[in-house]
Amino acid sequence: MPRIELRTDLDRPVLDAILELIDATTKIEGHRPVGEHKYSHLVVGADNWAGVLAYEGQQLIGYAHTRWNAPGAVPRMAVEVVVHPDWYGSDVARLLVLQARGMLARAGGGVMYLWVHHVDDPETTLARRLGFAVQRQLAFMRRELATPPAQPEWPEGVEVRAYRPDVDDAEFLRVNNIAFRGHPENGGWDRADFLERRALDWFEADGLLMAWRRDSVGATRGGMAEYDRLLGFHWTKWHGHGSEEVPAHDPVGEVYVLGVDPEAQGSGLGRALLAAGLRHLHARGCREAVLYVDCASTSAVRLYESEGFAIAYQEVCYADEVSPVVEHRSDLLRPAF
Repeated sequence: MPRIELRTDLDRPVLDAILELIDATTKIEGHRPVGEHKYSHLVVGADNWAGVLAYEGQQLIGYAHTRWNAPGAVPRMAVEVVVHPDWYGSDVARLLVLQARGMLARAGGGVMYLWVHHVDDPETTLARRLGFAVQRQLAFMRRELATPPAQPEWPEGVEVRAYRPDVDDAEFLRVNNIAFRGHPENGGWDRADFLERRALDWFEADGLLMAWRRDSVGATRGGMAEYDRLLGFHWTKWHGHGSEEVPAHDPVGEVYVLGVDPEAQGSGLGRALLAAGLRHLHARGCREAVLYVDCASTSAVRLYESEGFAIAYQEVCYADEVSPVVEHRSDLLRPAF
């Protein structure tokens, strides 16, 4: 029987062991078993993460990554589970999920979200067998990029250029947060969130294409550039031969984030930014393009399908209302960060 430990202090040695576990699983599965947002926090060693760890002797064989909402509200916890390939088919994943569920119950109950990756049929997973309901579905889409798309047709007055570090941060955050208001991964960013992504090895300023329009008040707006109002952006990502996220013989390009200010929606800007980003990725040697999109964003799914993308599989978020094991909800029983 594996030994289970609950940890609210993920120090560097523990984080390194978790990353090694994720890498071992990635080599077998062909994709990371945790989302990029969580993985990036593990890499930089961010605080405020609690984990459930499964050991066989001294070997880490399983890990449940948990993230709690802010204190003072009904507890909510997001969970992702990793199991070492040598322990596939064992009870480790179920034990980790039940331990995480128990942690939430002892904190007074609440909603537990469980992410499962690379899903073909959302109804046949461990989460469904444990009584979780499907709450959210992300589609992983791909298309060939043997030839670049045609030159995009830009709305009148739009100028496109690459991101300038620090100079363009405020406008990027403004458009990102209005375009993704309420979005659990992309919404509500502050500059620290943006800087964390910029610090990752794969980030390239030239891969973040930004569409600007001259503002009516011109240069009086704090000395910004000539085209000083951002309307939208296409943040691309280049996966080389050694990529663990999208393994392939040839480089693969990703539509990482495509955001358009609601005021500019319906103008064709999103389609033009998509084409511009794909042309950039093709010029970088990519002959395949991939992306993730929320299945509930039907207009975005239709856009991508009209541009040749097709769904390969899904990433599914399941939810369960966990009952408390005490009569009252208490922040005192939550992990202390």
